[in-house]
Amino acid sequence: MKYSLFNSFFRRGINATAICAIAGSALVCSANADEAKRLTHTFTFDGAYYLQNDYQKGGDHFAKTTGAFDGILAKATWKSTYTIPTPLGESELLSGAKLELSGAFELSPLSIRPIASVAFTPLPFLVFEAGSSIGTGWNMLGFEGLCEYKNGDYKNLTPFTRYYHDHWLGATFQFDTGALIEGDWTHVVLLANYQMIYKGITGLDKGTLWAWQTTQGYVNGLGYEFIAVVGYQMPLFVNLVGFMADMYGQYKSNDYGDFANTYGKFMIVELNLFANLKINEKNSLTVDARVSSRRSFATDHKKGKEEPYLIQSGREWFFDCIALSWERSF
Repeated sequence: MKYSLFNSFFRRGINATAICAIAGSALVCSANADEAKRLTHTFTFDGAYYLQNDYQKGGDHFAKTTGAFDGILAKATWKSTYTIPTPLGESELLSGAKLELSGAFELSPLSIRPIASVAFTPLPFLVFEAGSSIGTGWNMLGFEGLCEYKNGDYKNLTPFTRYYHDHWLGATFQFDTGALIEGDWTHVVLLANYQMIYKGITGLDKGTLWAWQTTQGYVNGLGYEFIAVVGYQMPLFVNLVGFMADMYGQYKSNDYGDFANTYGKFMIVELNLFANLKINEKNSLTVDARVSSRRSFATDHKKGKEEPYLIQSGREWFFDCIALSWERSF
């Protein structure tokens, strides 16, 4: 079940928007593989509008919004999926087992990235998935697509000589109460996803900080992500509303090398309220309002490049963005 134009344009929240779209469509559909097309295609356009939230020193707190505009997001993805029915029995519970082989191509103003994944659904409520992606980025108009942190600043890396790559393995539990209670208004949908994800940039030493798609503070190493979704499906134009929590971080603080005391095992948390609009059988739109969190520090600072040398003092919450995800199926 997988899967922001400059400075804060490329926030990681794009994954959350994609999961919301999945929850609004695929999660509540029939598990009968015989009814599905073997080969399907989707085009997704993701966009977001970000408010300015300046860093504020101190312990745990909620930062005030300090400006009406801090960036926009733009990303387009084409995805093709080939479904292979793999029934494990004749019962309704087992007959819908399937294997999905997917390939995708993601394009943004600062990066390109092909993605491959395989998902196995042995039961309607359980999905196992593994996948990998590799891409490169460039810097444009002073904004960072692919950078290495060196001598107190993020330095540009040459595209097509260094590559971002990630590899993941995970499982998703998904359930719709409408499977137990018949009716148009009985669909409470639940989703929980856990993944182990290795992220890195080729050619960088262990403990070196880097930036990808303008998000700073990454390091090569194994991390985790946990996503929980609770939603309510309705037979209306707005066919799904819900809440999602997205949490991710590194397993080991020593992945950060000399900056382990600053970054540590901090877990980023994003909270989302979303609605899915079913425009027609082939088009859907997800709208997402997001509150995010980040590290707060004991002293004031203006830019993320200052953070590796600061003392972390807590968690800073802030209203992040309004995001949109339009998906068209073919």
